[in-house]
Amino acid sequence: DYNEVEPQDGYDVVSTIDINIQDVAHHALLTQLEKYNADHGCVVVMEVGTGEVKAISNLGRTSKGAYYERLNYAIGKSHEPGSTFKLMSMMAALEDKAVDTSTVIDTEKGVLKFYGKSVRDSKWGGYGKITASEVFEVSSNTGVVKIIDEFYGDQPEKFVNRIYNIGLDKPLGLPIAGEGEPIIPHPNLKDRWSGIALQWMAYGYGVSFTPLQTLTFYNAIANNGEMVKPRFLKEVREYG
Repeated sequence: DYNEVEPQDGYDVVSTIDINIQDVAHHALLTQLEKYNADHGCVVVMEVGTGEVKAISNLGRTSKGAYYERLNYAIGKSHEPGSTFKLMSMMAALEDKAVDTSTVIDTEKGVLKFYGKSVRDSKWGGYGKITASEVFEVSSNTGVVKIIDEFYGDQPEKFVNRIYNIGLDKPLGLPIAGEGEPIIPHPNLKDRWSGIALQWMAYGYGVSFTPLQTLTFYNAIANNGEMVKPRFLKEVREYG
């Protein structure tokens, strides 16, 4: 027909995905989503040194309880990271020499109060007096909040600027449309800052990242401090 367009040979695209790892990741995710009746979830497996994504699985729930690839949550969905942000808080504190790994922190029987709001540890009664490294090891909410509040309470902009300097306020700039924007409020933005903003930020609330942005940061720690951009393509070929 007159409106038909003849196909043209394109490039051969070689992805980083390992189909065996992808298969394991997909089924592991599906099993957990079904177990907890979760709305959605994602798994990303990334090679430390290269940033090559070996598996990426995203599944969302239908109204009938089945799961399918509803959205690329790993890239497009920004969430409050919760306790995964504690690594970023601890890194800022260590960089600024607020503490070292052996500094003793009193977790205050597992409850701290700021402006009538409580920060609680998941362990009833808290962890007592423990070192900063143990605060991270047991993921103590009160421990990490106390570290950040005591050092940065009078200068919250110093903490936020340290997080900015790590590069966490910028998207990864992936060659895939729809990347979620990281959100890290600054004390200068009065409409987004409050008396408890710093303390809640310390353990991952009031900030927002995509799973892949969080993974990229953790990967940089594993990669001896060098942050690499996630890669989905190994190579593009033409004519072999």
